[in-house]
Amino acid sequence: MDTRDITSNTYKAILEEAELAHHDLALQFGLLAKISDDEKDYISKAEQLVALMLQYPAEDIDAIFLNEPLSKEQFHKALYRIADNIANL
Repeated sequence: MDTRDITSNTYKAILEEAELAHHDLALQFGLLAKISDDEKDYISKAEQLVALMLQYPAEDIDAIFLNEPLSKEQFHKALYRIADNIANL
């Protein structure tokens, strides 16, 4: 699957929200599309990724970002927004 195969509602809820926080965070969610069978699977994997990332220690958070990493607080805030958006899909 490709990100172009995702409906606009799902794209906005996950990818655009991640992009608002940081481009490198959006890349993480964009890569999920490549390993997803369909949109339902993508949404499920995105939920799992959010839950996993919320458990990351600071050094793992920093490793996601090529430059100007988000603080742990900013990172969690972005993930909670994505989770809320997914819940409202």
